[in-house]
Amino acid sequence: MKKLHVPEFKNRAEEAAFWDNLDTADFMEDDGEWFRFDTPHKRAIRVAILPEIAEELMQNAQAQGVSVETLVNVLLVERIRDSVATT
Repeated sequence: MKKLHVPEFKNRAEEAAFWDNLDTADFMEDDGEWFRFDTPHKRAIRVAILPEIAEELMQNAQAQGVSVETLVNVLLVERIRDSVATT
């Protein structure tokens, strides 16, 4: 197991690039155990999305610097909140 050395960064973009490209596997103790997160009341679901909508979502996500999954979840939460607020 290696020791993680975090360098000094000149700006946030440099720091973000460091963390985005860091493979933490070398810094984790290999005790043969896998991480497990119990989420009994939460589960992901898959939803079919039309290709043209998926393409637009991917473009918007990339422009905002987030994943498509994050963008979709944010949009859904906003829509649900708007819907509840108007009822």
